[in-house]
Amino acid sequence: MKVLEVSDLSAGYGDVEILKSINLYVNEGEIVAIFGSNGSGKSTFLKVVAGLLKPWGGTIKFYDHNIEELPPQERVKRGIALAAEGRQLFLGMSVEENLLMGGWLRRKEIKDNLEKVYSYFPQLREKRKTLAGDLSGGQQQMLSIGRALMAKPKLLMIDELSLGLAPAVVDRLAEVLKSIRDKEGISILLVEQEVSLALDISERSYVFDLGEIVEEGPSPELKRRDSIRKTYLSVG
Repeated sequence: MKVLEVSDLSAGYGDVEILKSINLYVNEGEIVAIFGSNGSGKSTFLKVVAGLLKPWGGTIKFYDHNIEELPPQERVKRGIALAAEGRQLFLGMSVEENLLMGGWLRRKEIKDNLEKVYSYFPQLREKRKTLAGDLSGGQQQMLSIGRALMAKPKLLMIDELSLGLAPAVVDRLAEVLKSIRDKEGISILLVEQEVSLALDISERSYVFDLGEIVEEGPSPELKRRDSIRKTYLSVG
């Protein structure tokens, strides 16, 4: 079943069109990656799906229900959560306070959800009283993902998982995401600058360029395409 289905989506800022007729879907329990050059519209796309930017045209369906007119908080209630680029944490608040902020729409389940986040990210349990601003970059990314998980999403969107992080930390985060997908059945939509990581972690991928999808398909297949290897993997 399709969790997310976007059809003919266009959007932009002011008079500048950024997204042009985007068609994209995510199945239940699937990890889907989006990659492409800087300024290609990847982050804008996630903002539109999250309700942070109003689309100019097209439709967004979540479990076959149109959501393009719904406000962000209603989308969170329905099961869409975004771990935004730059993490956007409350740096002057503790780890646990940040997590509790993420669970404000799931108050009845907040203790169970908190324990679940700590089970995936034990470092956060150890640092639960530490200010978010005092965490390492990797720990802040864990906290950003953990805060999104506190909303108990059906679709978890992550904008730039690896940005500014050491490879070993990124590998650990990738394994945790796979575990979350497998154990919780959460679908994941990942925007990622490291193309090899995007292709390794996902079942399918979309390539954005100048606001359009220029290539798509199963990630193992894309990894073998000459166009992808030459442009994004520096092979061939």
